[in-house]
Amino acid sequence: MIGDLHIHSNHSDGRDGVRKILNVALSKGLNFISVTDHNTINGSLEALDVVKEEHLPIVVVRGVEISTSQGHLLAYGIDRDLDRGMDLFDAVKVVRKMGGIASLAHPFQFYRHGACRLKFFKIVDCVEVFNARSLPIFNGLSRIFCKIYRKGKTAGSDAHKAEFVGRGFVEVDGFDERSILNALKMGNCRVGGRISLKNILWRL
Repeated sequence: MIGDLHIHSNHSDGRDGVRKILNVALSKGLNFISVTDHNTINGSLEALDVVKEEHLPIVVVRGVEISTSQGHLLAYGIDRDLDRGMDLFDAVKVVRKMGGIASLAHPFQFYRHGACRLKFFKIVDCVEVFNARSLPIFNGLSRIFCKIYRKGKTAGSDAHKAEFVGRGFVEVDGFDERSILNALKMGNCRVGGRISLKNILWRL
């Protein structure tokens, strides 16, 4: 299964709605996505509702990008919002308590609130090792430190427009949210994608 684990909708600072995102994801052959809006899980919940109502052949992994006091943190498999501005260490603990996993979002990309201090790599479950809006040097550093600290991997387009969905992807053996998250945490996945200047410069 191939999916995009970092997408923004109009529930936060993305331009397009969830239905358009789902349609684009399906047209590109994705098997799963996560709508990871800033500080709200509503985009993911809407995606779940649409998939259920319309019987769409795609898995939705619940997700949110949390603006912690030390940088952005991707949380997957949780069912409620976390407080914006909370301590990153505390956020990871809450995510795990809810049965989810936490991944550093675009680390080292300091101008987009990447949490680049090495102590943060020690406590998370995963590291986003490919972000289609990050320069190759930042993705490369993320891969290196993900390997050093033996963490799982995530990747995504960080799309803020539906047309960019799928520019970053993860390939896993899984069939539902739980099996996908387990594969990510264990590092049993392949990541890749394509960086484009148009995507990088979107509302930079």
